[in-house]
Amino acid sequence: MKFVLRLCIVFVFLFASCSGKIEPRTQTVMDTLCTVNAFEDGTKKLYDEIFERLAQIENEFSATLPSSEISRINSMAGISSVKTTEEVLKVLDFALKTAWISDGAFTPAAGPLVDLWGINTDHQKIPSQTEINNALELVDFGCVGLSRNSVFLRKAGMKINLGGIVKGFAADELCKILKMHGVKKAVIDLGGNIYVYGKKSDGSKWTVGIKNPESPSAAPLLRLCINENSVVTSGSYERYFEAGGKSYHHIFDPATGFPADSGIVSATVISPSSITADALSTATFVLGVEKSFKLLDKFKKEFGSDISFIFVCKYGSVFASADLKGSLEFVQDDLRKIIFVP
Repeated sequence: MKFVLRLCIVFVFLFASCSGKIEPRTQTVMDTLCTVNAFEDGTKKLYDEIFERLAQIENEFSATLPSSEISRINSMAGISSVKTTEEVLKVLDFALKTAWISDGAFTPAAGPLVDLWGINTDHQKIPSQTEINNALELVDFGCVGLSRNSVFLRKAGMKINLGGIVKGFAADELCKILKMHGVKKAVIDLGGNIYVYGKKSDGSKWTVGIKNPESPSAAPLLRLCINENSVVTSGSYERYFEAGGKSYHHIFDPATGFPADSGIVSATVISPSSITADALSTATFVLGVEKSFKLLDKFKKEFGSDISFIFVCKYGSVFASADLKGSLEFVQDDLRKIIFVP
């Protein structure tokens, strides 16, 4: 059994002026490499504050740190409610709304499945169908109860895991810090969750490269030119292991308990709200193309969100929202065409 980890699924190409540039800072936080580049506005004080905030978010939302808010909530599943922070309640409330609107394709209650498969751990395995069925009994977001200041998991053995949304929340929080410090432009890369902030010195758009799912280490497949926005991609090649000649990735379908196999191999969502992009990139990856179109329409109507998408499919088709026409193209000559969807 071989384990392969690929963290960065989106490249950012920066053509900003190097004059007065301060080196970006990279640290491992939230179990991934995080890089922040504030260019000429970068200072030790700014970077210290940013990475202290990331550490604080990890200490609240980690599903593996015993002292985290999430671990405290999980430890009392089926026993009693747990008072928690306003931030945890806010993120969990958004996660539950997304779960309802996506019919569970995204769920904050996937902890039992994540633990069972153990991908990216020393105990990863292909579980038996009985084990999967038992875990699915606990993957029930309808049994997550929120009150004004507490959370109650109604079934013993339930576990919250917000790994599919917390990096998006973190990126949004870092943007608040950048704004507070008057930073003119920056790039945030939280393990492939990208936020391009502000405007480049020459006024041109940021250029973001979307990796080729068939060759993640090669040149990007697509080039996206955008103004300030979050770009989040979920891909089957990010974290996976191989057994018996088959790959098993880390994005689970809560309906089956197995890694999702919807036909989408790379789902990118673009939105000014990184928490939205993070949650929806997971949900659309699980749902597949047709159901994702309906989900995104429903989400826009429900929340009034500004959302664009790029779906790279198993047999090479590429679908993208019509608003990206003129801003999205193949990096190299390609006989395929991007199918832009109104």
